[in-house]
Amino acid sequence: MIRQLLLFIALAIPALGFSQSNPLPDWDLNSTGKRITPIGTHADIGSYPINMKIAHGGKFAVVSNIGFRQFLSSVRISDGKVVSQIPFVRPGNGLYYGLAICYVDGKTLIYASQGAQDIISEFELSGEGILKATGKKISDKRTKGSNLPLHFAGIALSSGCTKIYAAQNQTSPFTKMQGGLGVYDVASGNLVRRISTPGFPFGVIAITKGTAKDKKIYVSSERDGVVASYDPETGRSYRMIATGSQPTMMYLSPDQSRLFVANASSDTVSIIDTSNDRVLATALLRPPALRGLPGVSPLGMCLTPNGKKLLVALSDMNCIAQVNPVSGSVEGYVPTGWLPTAIACDPDGSGVIVASAKGVKSRNPNGKPVGDLGRYIQDVIVGTVSRIPISEFSKLEKHTATVALNNRIVPNLNSSTHPDFTNPGIKYVIYIVKENRTYDQVLSDIPRGVRDASLCLFPRAVTPNQHAITERFVQFDNFYVCAEVSADGWNWSTSGMANPYTSRNTVYNYSGRGRNYDFEGANSGVAVDLLGFKDVARAPGGYLWEQAIKHGVSFRNYGMFLTFDDPGDKRNTPGAVDQKPAKKALTGSTCLDFRRYDLAYADGEAYLKHNAFFPSQMKEFGPHRAPSRFTVWKREFDEFVQKGSMPRLQLVRMGTDHTSGTRAGSASPRAMVADNDYAVGQLVEAVSKSPFWKQTAIFILEDDAQAGYDSVDAHRSTCYVVSPFVKKNFLDSRFYNTDSVLRTMELILGMKPMNQFDAVARPMAIFSAKPENDDVFDAILPDREIMAEQNKATAFGAKKSEKLFPRLIADPGFDEEQTEIVWRAITGKEVPKRFRNLKVADSD
Repeated sequence: MIRQLLLFIALAIPALGFSQSNPLPDWDLNSTGKRITPIGTHADIGSYPINMKIAHGGKFAVVSNIGFRQFLSSVRISDGKVVSQIPFVRPGNGLYYGLAICYVDGKTLIYASQGAQDIISEFELSGEGILKATGKKISDKRTKGSNLPLHFAGIALSSGCTKIYAAQNQTSPFTKMQGGLGVYDVASGNLVRRISTPGFPFGVIAITKGTAKDKKIYVSSERDGVVASYDPETGRSYRMIATGSQPTMMYLSPDQSRLFVANASSDTVSIIDTSNDRVLATALLRPPALRGLPGVSPLGMCLTPNGKKLLVALSDMNCIAQVNPVSGSVEGYVPTGWLPTAIACDPDGSGVIVASAKGVKSRNPNGKPVGDLGRYIQDVIVGTVSRIPISEFSKLEKHTATVALNNRIVPNLNSSTHPDFTNPGIKYVIYIVKENRTYDQVLSDIPRGVRDASLCLFPRAVTPNQHAITERFVQFDNFYVCAEVSADGWNWSTSGMANPYTSRNTVYNYSGRGRNYDFEGANSGVAVDLLGFKDVARAPGGYLWEQAIKHGVSFRNYGMFLTFDDPGDKRNTPGAVDQKPAKKALTGSTCLDFRRYDLAYADGEAYLKHNAFFPSQMKEFGPHRAPSRFTVWKREFDEFVQKGSMPRLQLVRMGTDHTSGTRAGSASPRAMVADNDYAVGQLVEAVSKSPFWKQTAIFILEDDAQAGYDSVDAHRSTCYVVSPFVKKNFLDSRFYNTDSVLRTMELILGMKPMNQFDAVARPMAIFSAKPENDDVFDAILPDREIMAEQNKATAFGAKKSEKLFPRLIADPGFDEEQTEIVWRAITGKEVPKRFRNLKVADSD
């Protein structure tokens, strides 16, 4: 029934009308290109709720979250209201995934893992749902010689609550690339036993009934695609159960006979017989039209009280799947908020509580303060808990149709062609990814389009090339980056999505809680792919360059996913190397002379042409002593011209528009953005004056929009497309996003989509049938006055910028403060503080 229904809905999807309540079309799409139509009642729960446990016989749900505004919360299940919250607001002090509940001596005790603090804290939940800290903590010490924490993730309790089992999620050379499981005595807090596990262990389930009582625990390994079972009394391994890719959350049936495992990158649930650790069935959760296209991303699960339905939160389809728990067949879908992570079934059968990490709003503008939250992107996105009456699950046909519409599912998605796109004659694609700007920050001084010019920090004088490109070719005022920050941004920009590991750890990392930056080919500072280990942050559909290899498309990489081992880079770990491709697939196709991310090195030649160098500048790099990244790229491009052929796909990273804030001795924010702008202009000029011009399209975007404010949405950003086939000087207000760019490039190159996000993305309808916009482009050199601007030691935030804007790390996790410094440096005005009341001061 579902197959036929989805096909019918896909064929019947109507064109969306224009909404008078919003100035842009498709106003109800979120940045990833999906609609959300959450049902039930909703309550704000803080940033990125991640886990949920039922307490007091179903009277309350205890919820933890891991984003900026972290709380341990109790929610009344009968009406979905938040009853009590304990805040975790200090950077370095936070929650992670693990939750466990114990009933002892008439008390309800809650245990919560605190991730990189290597602590499990105890709380008490009263009969009225009020939470309080007991002050008791269980802690452990990191591996000897390691600069990385153990990082407690999932936890579970033994029967009688005498032992607690905690996944030690951190996996690095210090742990011989394996994870760990700690067994602790609850009364004393002492470590009883440490068990080595497969890499990046996450969920933990303990058997507390029957013959295996307190003799079997299960641990999921996100990296290795297995669930391992152990005897906690001896540490002996029973079995490595092969599930699907990236098993994360697990759920144990009330009688403990069945273990359900959500395989986030396989889009499946494994149903395991706990008596023999055999997989009984595997449920594939993708709708038929998405077969072969990953990106459903199942996470939390629960069984209805009668045991007849398994409900699974599909985080990247913004819905709940109803599954037969015996056969594994999918019976339908019910819509939720944005990115559902955790779900709990009311024991009395009346409803379901679901946590949505990004809440119930499609758009999150941050041009003005949002209540007391300030304007930083990670603040204004508010997670929610929703209560859905169980009666809604009797309307599966209706809700399944809605989910299909929301996810823009149509037939024949897994194709290298698209009915709305015809390649006019483009053979070559150049893809430039920059760093962290919103639309209003750069282009809101252009009179047309939806804008708030008061938010413009880098107008025409600073970015003359991007303005000239916009006005000559196409202006997008309804374009969105899919990501919030660079950690997920580089995955969205190169993979078309971010997997649950990346999504979860991005918000934990950026809130200053201590997680490693694992998101550009390195895990714990090591290029694991080169060592033969799986990259736990790899999206299920892989990367754009892998797709190019699969389809026989030649490519060249300039600066993307390079390794690091520099004396000034504190991420160093054993085995790290510098300036090498972090992926095997990039080896041999990467220009090693092109400098990786480094704010001391110029993107373009504007400083050189004005003889306006800043004191800390790296004036040259590589064997040819190139003064800029553009210079290196141009050298190879000239060789392509001489040969008469070049790679069909070029990947180019140019990121000085990130800026160094007001760090003394560095170029000013305006100068660095102008440098980046001129580099873009120089590249466009070089291509336009070459024989490849009439067969080339250049796509330019930001990896994310975190470092600024926008009146429409915190994800709205700039995008530029340059080609002789691009229509002249027109405003395109149709919804596009990062995946639209990827899909358009894939179609030009004859490649299939990587996952369901780029598969459903709208290709850009901006090309003419003939190359009518084929005049050469002359790069505009910014004024010397701007390029010569240097930060002085007396500037606001100058001392703080040394920490907040390290030259070699794109985002060290202090982005709100970074944004304030740049805003103050240019406008001289204060930024409203969010409720955490962080204050940037040189005395900090």
